[in-house]
Amino acid sequence: MNSRSGKSSDHRKLSSPKGRVPLSTDEIVQLDAALVRAFRTMRRLREQMPAAKHIKSPPLPSIFSESIVIAAAPRLFGPEWTARYGGTKCDVLIENDHGEAKRVEVKATGEHAFQEFKTKDLMADYLVWIRFGRRFNLGQGPIVIAILSEPFRFIPSACRLDTVRFEKRVGCTNSLKIMSFDSLEALLG
Repeated sequence: MNSRSGKSSDHRKLSSPKGRVPLSTDEIVQLDAALVRAFRTMRRLREQMPAAKHIKSPPLPSIFSESIVIAAAPRLFGPEWTARYGGTKCDVLIENDHGEAKRVEVKATGEHAFQEFKTKDLMADYLVWIRFGRRFNLGQGPIVIAILSEPFRFIPSACRLDTVRFEKRVGCTNSLKIMSFDSLEALLG
């Protein structure tokens, strides 16, 4: 372990061709705690100053959700899969022991759970939607992950959906896997 960066040599292997490096597990947990604090600060500000309701809540950084998928790839896709950044092809590229590679697009939402799906998202082999629910507002809570294979079969064009409309459009199919984790630590293993 490199004590200066807090990243192991295995962690460095996950970088993309452009040198993007995902967050380590410790950094993911730290960013999660920082997001909880940021949401708490916004909630308090809105309580103290009603006009603050016009300030948007902080966005969930893509490095956060993409790093979660990279770190948890064996748990999400199976033990034979590893993940790294996908460069210009996709958010995350997963590869198995047989040299098979799949493109993954990653989305993340908080309490309101509306997501915009672009053509690139729908053309991926997998669409992973991490739903944090009220986790950042409450400081804890379950994390639900929806993994949809071949999303273009169910959502043929770019659109904006909430979780109810998403699941209604996809329907009951083996192409959709929904997993729930009680905590970030349980997800990251």
